[in-house]
Amino acid sequence: MFMRQSRDTPDDHSKRYVELVGEKLRRLRQDRGLSLQEVCDRSGGSFVVSTLSAYERGKRSLSLERLQELADIYGISPTSILDVEDESAMRGSLNRSGPLRINLEHLDKLTEAERRPLENYLDFLRNLRNDPSRKVLTIRKDDLNFLSTLYGVRPQALKDRLEAEGILE
Repeated sequence: MFMRQSRDTPDDHSKRYVELVGEKLRRLRQDRGLSLQEVCDRSGGSFVVSTLSAYERGKRSLSLERLQELADIYGISPTSILDVEDESAMRGSLNRSGPLRINLEHLDKLTEAERRPLENYLDFLRNLRNDPSRKVLTIRKDDLNFLSTLYGVRPQALKDRLEAEGILE
């Protein structure tokens, strides 16, 4: 989990984490086109709307048993629900780093399976921008966010991986 570094107390971090988990629960439910009532119905009456709503708003913490029940309803692992990042901290981290420069000559450090989505996206950007660059291509943090969804990882994890391979300058 990526948390912003500040003078927040441990209680502030805990509260923020509960909020982030709640936001993720809401996204999971909405991505599946479910209402709060439909999730309650799928739980066999184990949940009530007010409780689910409190979880999603970060006003109530989940027990491990409740986490497992929701994970089963959404068809994912409980740990994936808990794997959240503080988007505002992430935006701050990426904003501080300035534009992201992809060294196109180092793409071969990735496996073919890793390289293919990145190359396809970068080719799309070059064509869109009419940029014949063969050495370096600058991308925005929104591009990194999109790419991270293609790879199924968090933006910071993708950025770290690309930096480790010398692909991001």
